[in-house]
Amino acid sequence: MHIKYDVVILGAGINGIAIAKALALEEKKVLVIEKNHIASGASSHSSRLIHGGLRYLEHFEFSLVREALNDQQYLLETYPDLVKLRHFYLPIYKNSKRPVWMIRLGLWLYSFFAKHEHKAVEVKKKDFLDKFKSIKEKNLKAVFKYFDGKTDDYALTQQIAQEAKVQGVEILEETELKTVLIDDEIIKIETSDGYVETNLIINATGAWIDEINAKFNLPSSYSIEKLSGIHLVIDRVLTPEPLILETASKRIFFIIPEINTTIIGTTERSEDSNVDDIKIDDEDVEYLLRESNRYLKSELNRDDIKEVYIGTRPIIKSHKDPTMMSREYKLDLHHIGKNRVMHVYGGKLTTFPSLARRAVEILIK
Repeated sequence: MHIKYDVVILGAGINGIAIAKALALEEKKVLVIEKNHIASGASSHSSRLIHGGLRYLEHFEFSLVREALNDQQYLLETYPDLVKLRHFYLPIYKNSKRPVWMIRLGLWLYSFFAKHEHKAVEVKKKDFLDKFKSIKEKNLKAVFKYFDGKTDDYALTQQIAQEAKVQGVEILEETELKTVLIDDEIIKIETSDGYVETNLIINATGAWIDEINAKFNLPSSYSIEKLSGIHLVIDRVLTPEPLILETASKRIFFIIPEINTTIIGTTERSEDSNVDDIKIDDEDVEYLLRESNRYLKSELNRDDIKEVYIGTRPIIKSHKDPTMMSREYKLDLHHIGKNRVMHVYGGKLTTFPSLARRAVEILIK
């Protein structure tokens, strides 16, 4: 006997879990199938930021920044124990690719879009250096301070998952998807846990989305670029507050203090292999150490690294340069007889509330 669900969602990352909860609130019977465990992918391997995406302004992605900052405010108000505003400092050096006027304009726009009362300001170099004693002074031109959200990505995803379960969502972890058969009447799904049926399947598998579509012959309109990003976890606190810095090649990276450690990241490497085969590259580790040491008085080496973790982000293909690809998401819906197949392309941690609301609007309202 096959159990019938209103919706079956593939993937228990932040987007899949959030959509499941939103549909359950609409009194839908929802099943989530996850081959590993909740938040095992990029939802627990990020920079742990709830941010609007300051650098997206540089590419004129105003709607994405506005939506992300709206979601940021919602998360600050709804999960005050998990999402908090932090001071972020942005030092500008003489060899910085972005001039001071551009940063000042970008931060003014960012503050304008933000929903909280804390605005970006320029701070005195002396005050910055007194506070950030580990940062080099030579060639420092200006320093700005702005505000963004900080979280524990794994804990936040687990919280949303628990709320989804309270609403009646069933989540099958450590469950392998074996077959997906679609005719005009029904979608039959075989898993390592048994058989289920539905008329609506949602592919929210993140970086695995193309692999799932190819394996089970699901109709789709887009494909993704897989960008792997590593983070170094340093065994001590390097700075009192988060820093946003520029690499020699104009990319952005963060130095983010935690309770007893510091996170440095992230890289952006385009990947051709399957997601499960992507490994940490020694060159990426050296890259982050090298770029960090351009700013730190006391150089880091491999002995300072407590942990290295890697996550793979699904970016909708749009440009050849990975750093120019949009972080916007697409909800791709297909009709097959009485059935519907929806794919969640792209997206980021911050925008999961609006993504889930949009999915409900498309599917129900």
